[in-house]
Amino acid sequence: MQFSTIIRYGIWCGIAQTANANRQQYRMTTTWLPHLLMNSVTLLLPEIYRALLACQPRPANPAPTATVRHTVQATLETMVCNNPRYAAYVAPLAAGYLTSHPRFNIYKGDWAEKEFAGLGLDALPHIATAFALTALVCDTAGVAARTTAGTCRPERLLRWSSRHRVAVSAVVLALVTLGWEAGGYRIYQHELAQRGDPAAINMQWSPRDMLQDCAANAIGWVLAILWK
Repeated sequence: MQFSTIIRYGIWCGIAQTANANRQQYRMTTTWLPHLLMNSVTLLLPEIYRALLACQPRPANPAPTATVRHTVQATLETMVCNNPRYAAYVAPLAAGYLTSHPRFNIYKGDWAEKEFAGLGLDALPHIATAFALTALVCDTAGVAARTTAGTCRPERLLRWSSRHRVAVSAVVLALVTLGWEAGGYRIYQHELAQRGDPAAINMQWSPRDMLQDCAANAIGWVLAILWK
């Protein structure tokens, strides 16, 4: 078993323990269950992919109609299944949830009040996750462009994406940020309606936190682009 695989399994065990601790602490499924499912999919994606698709043979010289499928499978195999760095791509997202454990929660309480340059401690997992996502998008675009063998529209789009990785990664990060904040807001409102006290619920959200999250994500994106 590869060391990166052991790392992913270890992180997943921490995610499961954190989810269980939050379940016992708040007795609300709206936060811990989505985070558990999301991190389980990202951390165990290589195993999920192998279970679903690895049994299907991929021809060495695919027909033109199978080019898109060939490109998708080859890219997933390269980026997910045969990539020791895959654990590094998904670990920051998991770290963001691990730090919500009731014993050392950086999103509420005393830890949440600590700030540096206008950003709280929760900016660290946001920066790291945005950095990792940007790197993942850029690397995936490059691999997909090298893998494609056709000239139809999807292949041209892949090559265009590879040439414009900065713009593509910015759009992907913006969409993920929008979805993340919208989901957090809806969960926060739902839990608050049930308990009536922000201190008694798992999800934490506010306009200020949203702006700080967006700023942290932008910092992570800039750092990743400069690194790349």
